[in-house]
Amino acid sequence: MTQPGEVFLATPRLVLRDKRTDDLDFTVALFADPEVMRWIGDGSTYPREEVEARFGRVMAIEREPGHDRWDAFKMIERKADGACIGQAGLLRCEIDGSPEIEIGWWLAASAWGCGYATEAALALRDFAFRELRLTRLSVVLYAENARSVAVALRIGGVYQGEARYHDRPVTRYVVQPPASPPASQRAQC
Repeated sequence: MTQPGEVFLATPRLVLRDKRTDDLDFTVALFADPEVMRWIGDGSTYPREEVEARFGRVMAIEREPGHDRWDAFKMIERKADGACIGQAGLLRCEIDGSPEIEIGWWLAASAWGCGYATEAALALRDFAFRELRLTRLSVVLYAENARSVAVALRIGGVYQGEARYHDRPVTRYVVQPPASPPASQRAQC
């Protein structure tokens, strides 16, 4: 059994790790930020009490016996200062009523534009194809979210059109294994 906060993946600048109870305040801040939440779900922010309840339910699910460790959003921590800057992960989900594996990310606005979402998503993509032997991943997002569209394209996403996700209209990209070796296996200069 993994321990709270255990490292799941690492990149040159980031650590993707399991959640800990002390991540609650950061998570509350993400859910309270209208700039961040504009691109999540129905765009609503959430009060602390609701985030606390959600956070507790998610942590309980992630600790259940038999739960696949990879099937969860991980905290993204910047190595340089140990600060949490967002969450990213792989999740089992349904898109258009069919089972899929989603790759997703959401970062604090202060971390936007630094390449962190792409770095985390590439590490997750490479893990999914190398370790889980998946043949594709799905990205669901709002077409107006230009930053996330750019990340989807950088990780190899191909536009698939409109889809339904949690009863909401979204835009879907599909990512397939890259023809070249995953980024984490390429020679470093």
